[in-house]
Amino acid sequence: MVNFFVTLTMACDLECRYCYGEVCDCFDDFDDGIAVDYDVPEQISYETKALVDFISKDKDAVVIFYGGEPLLELDKMTEMMDTIPAKTFLLHTNGTQLDLVPPNYLQRLHTISISIDGNRELTDYYRGIGVYDTIAKNATIARQKGFSGEIIARMTVQEETDIYESVMHLLSNPDFSFDSVHWQLNALFWRNDYKNRKETFRQWLDDSYNPGIRRLVNTWVETMKTGGTVLQMYPFVGIMNSLLLGKKTHLRCGAGWTEYNVQTDGKLSPCPVMSGMSDFYSGDIFHENPNRLRVIHVSGLCKACDILDICGGRCLYANATMKWGVDGFKEICGTIRFLIGELQRVKPDVEKLIADGKIDIGDFSNHIEYNSCEIIP
Repeated sequence: MVNFFVTLTMACDLECRYCYGEVCDCFDDFDDGIAVDYDVPEQISYETKALVDFISKDKDAVVIFYGGEPLLELDKMTEMMDTIPAKTFLLHTNGTQLDLVPPNYLQRLHTISISIDGNRELTDYYRGIGVYDTIAKNATIARQKGFSGEIIARMTVQEETDIYESVMHLLSNPDFSFDSVHWQLNALFWRNDYKNRKETFRQWLDDSYNPGIRRLVNTWVETMKTGGTVLQMYPFVGIMNSLLLGKKTHLRCGAGWTEYNVQTDGKLSPCPVMSGMSDFYSGDIFHENPNRLRVIHVSGLCKACDILDICGGRCLYANATMKWGVDGFKEICGTIRFLIGELQRVKPDVEKLIADGKIDIGDFSNHIEYNSCEIIP
């Protein structure tokens, strides 16, 4: 089984601070010696039949609709759902157009991931005024239309984020409670970004983010003890599942080995973030077999790391580009070590709860593996 992002469009209807804003600040940040294909079209340029023929060679393929904002191409998405013989369909969206999806297509989706960053004030600060209320309204509408699958809150976090308050809000807020949540540090994407944020980011990690992770871990375990519930925080359940089973891992998002991105031109990159990075292509949908694609491995500092078998390498893009240099890269590694250390600290408590029958080990793996959630933030 391979999971395929299908990028329906590179266009988006939002201009978020950490996406559109940072791109505008970093136009000169392309001097890495990595080949970049600047001709990837904004919209799909291949015929749907080519994707149908490609996907049909993998009877267990999972298709994840992605963008930009994929629902700007709703007609293309529904056409593909009617013709592609995928085992499962997932959707990543910013939520602004979710109310437009017809009920019969919503009900065929297994999982919907919605980009939202915390409470109303924080989400609207990062993503635009009114976005939070639109997401809450449209997610509720999706449920009313009969969507019964998992709705995941997909967070981007940086200096303005209180990780504890934001995660707990999304799992228990009165406007709309998400089934699960994952988050990604807004780090290692742009070189100029590090120059501008280096000091404030480091202070935020020390004073807010890492202490917030510890507090979240404590609350996570306490909720298991008092309510027999394993809150579905993907970084926690994913890593804890590996620790409990003694399981080694490759790159946890699956990029470049069990998950690939079908670009708008039909070429295959390891993930949407690496669209256009032609040195890392694994061919295209016109000539390749999905079961025999080129595998891309992490390299550099990660290969010699003592926690590689637990972390998996975090991010193939960050590993390849080293936008924040060695010092910045190691700084993010420090947050991963802290997270893993906190989960190792509470592992005996979790094992006892399982032995006592208060929770089940299956509670840590009851989702599609490699559904593109960030296990390593």
